[in-house]
Amino acid sequence: RCSRACDRTARHHAGPRAVVRPPAAPAAGLTLIELFVVVVIFAIIVGAVMVSLSVSRSSYLSTDAYVQVQQELRRAFDQVVRELREAGGAITVVGGNQIDFQMALGYNLAAPCPANAVCWGVKDQVGVNQPSWRVRYRLDGIQLIREILNTAGVVQAGTRVLANDVGFTAFAYDTQTKVITVQLRVQQNSLQLPGGSMSTGATPLMTRIRLRN
Repeated sequence: RCSRACDRTARHHAGPRAVVRPPAAPAAGLTLIELFVVVVIFAIIVGAVMVSLSVSRSSYLSTDAYVQVQQELRRAFDQVVRELREAGGAITVVGGNQIDFQMALGYNLAAPCPANAVCWGVKDQVGVNQPSWRVRYRLDGIQLIREILNTAGVVQAGTRVLANDVGFTAFAYDTQTKVITVQLRVQQNSLQLPGGSMSTGATPLMTRIRLRN
């Protein structure tokens, strides 16, 4: 008779029932192998990005250098062709890379120009006619320059650069056909360029100019 009552009394005195919990899971983290794999993948990604940036920079430098050498060549040819077309009088080629010439100043001008004839010479820096003076194109290092010389061969004010980074220049004059041949090659040298340089071509570009006078 007292089994139920006694059982309730026993459980009352025993206190709350103990709760059994599952064992705790191990703390989350990376093993040494996983960490090594992450580092390798990261290094591959960084390397690929660096290679891509290097290729892009090299391509940009090559394109920029190509544009520059083409512009220098065009600038030089424009000036040379325009003036040599009007050349005449005393034309002298020295050493292949230098040419002296005169230009027509007018006809039947006052002395010291000859009467009833074309007066050959050069306009000086301020635009004044200078009979018997001459223009000289020559290669000075890597610059193609234009100089004005007086009758004594002394260089006067007004020297200017026609082109930079000129790697080769050559002039030739055929007195029979009155044709001047000009060859030019422009080349930039830099360790940052593929192959160390960029030029307008292995073979110099050439133009032939027939004199008008």
